[in-house]
Amino acid sequence: MYTPFLAGEIITAGKLNSRLVEEIMEWTPLSDIGTYAGGFSAGTLTPRMRKIRLLGQERWEYEGRMNVTAGTITANTNTLAFTFNVGYRPSFEHGWQLTGASSAFYSVRATISTAGLLQVGVPTAAGNGVNGIMLDGLFIDAPV
Repeated sequence: MYTPFLAGEIITAGKLNSRLVEEIMEWTPLSDIGTYAGGFSAGTLTPRMRKIRLLGQERWEYEGRMNVTAGTITANTNTLAFTFNVGYRPSFEHGWQLTGASSAFYSVRATISTAGLLQVGVPTAAGNGVNGIMLDGLFIDAPV
């Protein structure tokens, strides 16, 4: 946990001159740090990731659009979308609800495993026409 000042500590201008947000890794296209599975590719805005330190805690952030060939995501099934290289994998599993394009307004369920597998899925009612997944707003706090 980040503690900028201790109780009773005298705060000086020098102590206030510290970084609250520090970029550890600049925005990097996913294609540079892993591999897309068949039926998935980079869209516009190019999917990318960055690493920052926010108040002393590491955070990984993602943004962009992943294109999906319609019919690639089978309803009620985990479908591999992307595999992250070592160094870009969290130390525990995470899951999110993401916005999908042509998903009949249903979210796309996404998980990332410690093996770096990004898997996605939709419910039966979403159909099989999903043609895009938005990663905007996706983040992992304390990933390692």
